[in-house]
Amino acid sequence: MKNFKKIVAVMAAAMMTVGCLAGCGSDAPSEETAETPAQEAGDEAQTEAPAEGEAGGDEVTLTFWSWLPTTDQSEEMIAAFEEANPGIKIDYTRTEQDDYFEKLQVAMASGTGPDLFGLTTGPMKEQYAPFAEEMRALADANWSGWSDIISENAVEQCSTEDGSVVGMPLLVAGMTDLLYNKTLMDECGIESVPKTYEELKDAAEKAKAKGYVCVAVGAADDWINSDIFVQLSNEFEEGAVYEADRGERPWTDQCFVDTMTAWQQMFNDGIFEEGALGVATYPDARDQYFFARKSVFFLTGSWHLGPTSPTNSEIEGTEIANNNDVIGMCVFPSVVDDGKICGTAGVDVMMAVNRDCKEKEAAMKFVEYMANGEGQQYWVNKLQGAPVSKEISYTGTVDGELQQQSIDEVNSYVSNAVGNRKLSNSEVETAIQIAMQNVAAGADPAAELQGVQDVQDAQ
Repeated sequence: MKNFKKIVAVMAAAMMTVGCLAGCGSDAPSEETAETPAQEAGDEAQTEAPAEGEAGGDEVTLTFWSWLPTTDQSEEMIAAFEEANPGIKIDYTRTEQDDYFEKLQVAMASGTGPDLFGLTTGPMKEQYAPFAEEMRALADANWSGWSDIISENAVEQCSTEDGSVVGMPLLVAGMTDLLYNKTLMDECGIESVPKTYEELKDAAEKAKAKGYVCVAVGAADDWINSDIFVQLSNEFEEGAVYEADRGERPWTDQCFVDTMTAWQQMFNDGIFEEGALGVATYPDARDQYFFARKSVFFLTGSWHLGPTSPTNSEIEGTEIANNNDVIGMCVFPSVVDDGKICGTAGVDVMMAVNRDCKEKEAAMKFVEYMANGEGQQYWVNKLQGAPVSKEISYTGTVDGELQQQSIDEVNSYVSNAVGNRKLSNSEVETAIQIAMQNVAAGADPAAELQGVQDVQDAQ
């Protein structure tokens, strides 16, 4: 794992690029809006509320950066919060996930980071712990009874090795799942969703015969590749990946060779789209393949249950909506002979409070709203993820033919997950991601895993 000195070195190097880095983002429909010039110029000033006596002196403005909520979601969620808390304004800037990580690093290095910011568990949590207010103490002081409401397991995933809680968990998500187009399945003669790898191969052959891609995957994304590795490796030997993550067993063990080999076989068998290594999950695999009716399946996580509803705003105007296609979600088929499926799940996003935030009490009002208030309920009803609050459950409508079935299957998968979808050793995780890319391109699985072990041994 990266130690603090390495983190500081990386942050210092990032500071040199502050003057030339522009706001990042993608043009994904219904997901992203460009950062305004006022936001670009005002990031540093936004962390401070107006002084008493100035215009709006009684109003607190909090800056919030993340990749979630989406732009559409944030407009409703933040408007409702501001209406209930008229003295607090939330200035939200959303950036696509990979670009967000780089942008946040540069801002934190230069001391111009936002008051509130989204984080993932695993290496990112460890990296930003020095810049985040200890959440347990902050919540104890500002939110009575929170520890009895929020999932203990979720809080644990947001904690460092020394027990400090870096951020408040907001959503729990599972990996790996498939959105599927039942209308296209019927057209291709795929009688049921695949449960085994042989059934997935059969589906790929039938989809190809009709001119469709079987599974659209964003294999250019490091995060999804390492998520798949963790999930599949648990099928070959449950729990082994976490032992290796702690340095308790070698990455060259047979269960990991089998995992890499299974990953390579998916490319060899034409399960994924041609050129998948150059395709991002969002927006490319989602929009250009699945939403465009060019693939039967889309590899994603449980946070993407929304499109199982025909009235979901994310699919409005897409080809699958225009054709009234029936959409469902299932668990990714087992890749082992006995059909065993070992789901992985974890906190999808947590909210941290910057240590430099001058309005921590106001910040915690927004944290509580997002973790246990109307913000949490809104997200859960949008099927963005499973709730972290024990007081929140799905209360939305069910208007899709396969929606309730999909919700039940995916929620069962998440609740029965065998372990976390994220690793804690950032250097090893990066090595696995590189190895996954190389193996998919034809490299020897055993040789690539030896490279992962070399990284482990060098620490």
